[in-house]
Amino acid sequence: MFLLFKSVAVLVTAGITICLDPGHGGTSTGAVGDYILEKDVVLEVALELQNWLSQVPGISFVGLTRDGDYNVSLQARTDYANSWGFDYFVSIHENAFNGAVQGTETFCYSLDPGDVSYQLAVPVQSSIVSGYGYTDRGVKAGAYLHVIRETQMPAILGEGSFLDYTQQWNESYLYAFNVDDHNGVQAWAYTHGICEFLGLSVPSYGNGVVLMDNLSPGFTVDDSLEWAVEASGAPWMMNCFTAEACAERTASWSSMVAVNGVFSVESWWTSGSDRSQSVCYRVFHSGGYTDVMVNQCSQGGGEWFSLGNFSFDGDCTVQLLGAESSPGVMVADAIKLVPPTGVEENSTDLFRVVQNPCSSFCFVFAAAGETEVLIFDFSGRLIDTVTGSGSAVWIPANLPDGVYFAVETDTDVAVKLVYLR
Repeated sequence: MFLLFKSVAVLVTAGITICLDPGHGGTSTGAVGDYILEKDVVLEVALELQNWLSQVPGISFVGLTRDGDYNVSLQARTDYANSWGFDYFVSIHENAFNGAVQGTETFCYSLDPGDVSYQLAVPVQSSIVSGYGYTDRGVKAGAYLHVIRETQMPAILGEGSFLDYTQQWNESYLYAFNVDDHNGVQAWAYTHGICEFLGLSVPSYGNGVVLMDNLSPGFTVDDSLEWAVEASGAPWMMNCFTAEACAERTASWSSMVAVNGVFSVESWWTSGSDRSQSVCYRVFHSGGYTDVMVNQCSQGGGEWFSLGNFSFDGDCTVQLLGAESSPGVMVADAIKLVPPTGVEENSTDLFRVVQNPCSSFCFVFAAAGETEVLIFDFSGRLIDTVTGSGSAVWIPANLPDGVYFAVETDTDVAVKLVYLR
């Protein structure tokens, strides 16, 4: 239940505290998309946002009104925030209407420039609009909303997008399969807006896997009348674009990526004997661009094909170019960017936990040097202390299954542990 986070709140007393409120949950689904429900989208965004904000110097604790798929009443959400005296309250939602509307809007208590909730809402709204590029529906007065009216601290409620939008792309598809790191973009946009309001340093945009699909807003073709849509099977192959290869045919994928990150760039296309034997993938990176020639008839097809490793600075564009000298069908489907070292969960730059959940032991790592880690149980009772140089090992001997918390004493970073025997 959401109350488990209270045990961590008492551990940290200095710095700014923020309560994140992923809307709906349990039987309350919220907006309904073809591929995913609002309750699932906002929980993913909130969990990623919690991780981002927890890394910001000056923010001491980030709580959640729910950390799983269960019902939490509006009253329980505001009671939790008020009883623990958070400094700010951020409720995360997605919108819905008739499938034809797209845009971002943020609610606060009033539109009075002196209202602190308004001062928080403005940079958050601007940041999400910038991240997604959707219609700016503005900052709106929302004193009639329970979570804004009944909280005793500045509170906002964000509606990141319209989950039921299906006119030019399917918004729920982007969330369900995290196309273009769709969930991460919103979480980072909230982080950017909140940090701008607080005057704190903004962490660099994430370094996770980025999937760019032909169904995403960042995909374009030179002339839609010359391209056909071909149905296929798996998520990133639900359909693809095909065209007779020629010098005029061009498809393009664009997305935000990690700042100053080196990624392996991979392409996916559907196989077929009629595929062109010579197409060009032009990868735009921080050093300019590189052309990679590919035979879509004999290389890859129905699997990820590596185009090489490239360095990116903030964004990425990959183009697919046809050639007059190699007739046949060229296929524009998906591009994936993968960090060479992969993506680790349960981690921050300062403190991370490996093998979590665990059934025998947890390795608790600090960034460098000597480390001391305090282990607390669900109620906030200190049950163990482990130390080490660069890393420390906790062995939960003779303890019951359940949720525990590890706190690194030098940084006050707290990580939830799940112990399953």
